[in-house]
Amino acid sequence: MAAAGMSTAGPKKSLLLVPYEDFINDLLPLYTDPHVRIRIGSAGREYKLSKALLCKQFAYFAATFTGGFWEGEEQSTTLTEIDGVVSTRSFEMLVQWLYLGRVVFGELEPTEAITAIIEFARIADMCRVTGMESLMAERIKAIIISNPVPKTGSPPGPSELKDTSWLRSKHITSVADLPDGHPVRHILAAAAVHGYLRHDYHKFSKAMREVHSFSVDLLDAVKATLKTLRCESFSGNGITFKDPLRGETL
Repeated sequence: MAAAGMSTAGPKKSLLLVPYEDFINDLLPLYTDPHVRIRIGSAGREYKLSKALLCKQFAYFAATFTGGFWEGEEQSTTLTEIDGVVSTRSFEMLVQWLYLGRVVFGELEPTEAITAIIEFARIADMCRVTGMESLMAERIKAIIISNPVPKTGSPPGPSELKDTSWLRSKHITSVADLPDGHPVRHILAAAAVHGYLRHDYHKFSKAMREVHSFSVDLLDAVKATLKTLRCESFSGNGITFKDPLRGETL
């Protein structure tokens, strides 16, 4: 990984570039008591975290540890693993966000990077963490734009279009549980507009029928795109519109 091997020494700028795994193993122990203990799954790793910081930043854990429950007395809790939401990876990303206000994903291939970002967005939503939604959407957008589909010499099929080649149906299903208007939901819908307009049976045709929120998001994105249509007959450019993902006039 790009930042693997970075130690606790060095300037603050280097600290902010440490991937979440190294942050958990090398930097987290430096933070002092009082702390609470959080375990992921019944047999998972246990983390010791600053109670004051955790409860101040995350309403979910404030209720857990200060709400008069058993967890508050024991100063410990166990989070049940939930596929695509609560995992060792997503929780460690959440912890890095708690302490640094950012997440360093390290080097992942595009599809897995998008999966990780969505997992982080979902655990953040579960814990009622705000302030990262647009940042995560922009990160997904950057991944899509900076990783074009390799050219094959033939017209791309529905699953090979540049804006959706790294997206999977599991991404569509997972973001459906985020709140209406969430920027991550919006960016996936914007990426799907090109395929929807170009192919009768596009990559996510099945997802549209099965995931109601995605249908709504995609139709909203298509409507917004159609509103940008302009007839440029005098300039010789014909009909133009704005790319819903990049904002460029096409």
